[in-house]
Amino acid sequence: MNWFQREFNLLGGRMVARSGAVAILGTTGAKTGKRRRVPVGIVRRPDGSVVIAAGEDGRAWSANLRANPRCTLDGKGSRGTYQATLLAGEERDAAAAELTEATVKITRGATWTNVYVLHPVDADVPAAGPA
Repeated sequence: MNWFQREFNLLGGRMVARSGAVAILGTTGAKTGKRRRVPVGIVRRPDGSVVIAAGEDGRAWSANLRANPRCTLDGKGSRGTYQATLLAGEERDAAAAELTEATVKITRGATWTNVYVLHPVDADVPAAGPA
């Protein structure tokens, strides 16, 4: 088992892993300012952006992204710094449909409350990441 698999399992990602593409999202705590990590289901787009979503409004990582949209994403074969944008309206609905299609094995019937698109940024910019 490699570092990614160990970390992912420690963070509770086994169920998410069954859905397909997953990664570890690194955020900065909205209240504490501490680095936080959580496994998330992802959809990688051809332009390099990534779609993620929270099924509940109270997800801490979602609040962290709203407070500090700079984040990291560590996935199999890739690692990077991203800028998160909370989507709304038709753009949100389309991205939620993308995520549902990609993760249908465990998310059938899910309602995505907060949907984000993560855009890659320059690696020299400080961001949250593995502690």
